[in-house]
Amino acid sequence: MKRFINLNHLEDFKKRSISTWYDKLNFVNILFIWIVIISFFGLIFFVSSTEISYLNYTNNNNNNNSKVINIGEMIYFSFVTSTTAGYGDITPKGFFKVIAIVEIILGLMLLALVTSKLVSIKQDVILGEMYEISLSERVNRLRSSLLLFRQNINRAIISIEDGKIRKREINELYIFLGAFDDTLNEVLKLIDKQEKNNEFKYIDALNTELIAHSILQSFEKFNELIILLEQNKLEWKRDITVNQLNKCLNLSKLFFEKISNLKNLPDRTIHDLNGQYASMNEMIRKWFLPPKIV
Repeated sequence: MKRFINLNHLEDFKKRSISTWYDKLNFVNILFIWIVIISFFGLIFFVSSTEISYLNYTNNNNNNNSKVINIGEMIYFSFVTSTTAGYGDITPKGFFKVIAIVEIILGLMLLALVTSKLVSIKQDVILGEMYEISLSERVNRLRSSLLLFRQNINRAIISIEDGKIRKREINELYIFLGAFDDTLNEVLKLIDKQEKNNEFKYIDALNTELIAHSILQSFEKFNELIILLEQNKLEWKRDITVNQLNKCLNLSKLFFEKISNLKNLPDRTIHDLNGQYASMNEMIRKWFLPPKIV
């Protein structure tokens, strides 16, 4: 069966190519293009000069006109034309008027390009600052959510130690795990955005490590709760609770796999974090997985 090229994909490729080419342009490149255009049109005026189409000196004092034959003067006229200054000391005749108009249009386009690059640079700076602020707020919110989860679990631990825990509180542990699940999903979205978008800043190594440790501490706190529940022979293994806990473990596993691919963490740190997670994952899963048959 024949396969056809998707024209929509081809159009997207063209747009990306043009956008990439434009983004790579800097002011040195634009200056070089401008000099090339000035020199090119100056040579056109020099090579194409005829009795009908030529550049003419204009002397308003004695009304004497003469033909321009010096290539330096022609390049000077090309420069004045491209900048739309138009001193009036040299004027085009014949078809050179059309060529001069074309050069003026190209000069205006280059001027617009310079202006857009200046605006783009300023915009990038502003967007970078806004993204950094937004990223910092988002990281702080995630860490606060993880802290809140640990505080809720800690209150349950205190209730068990004081003998005041209610069966309803144990049955509603899945609610805390649901909030933990939402936070882990938000963390994964943040990591995914870093992997797919190279234009924005990465979370710094400190915040990445702090989030990872917060996740580990959250599991440690929940494991502490499970130990107390088991010691006091309190039934907590409802299907909804176990399923939610298992989901959180799977999401955290995905998180630690993803941070292994980030460039902002040292290999030693990644190795230590993965080792701590593997140990914690094994300790928690043993409470609700069937024992292995030897």
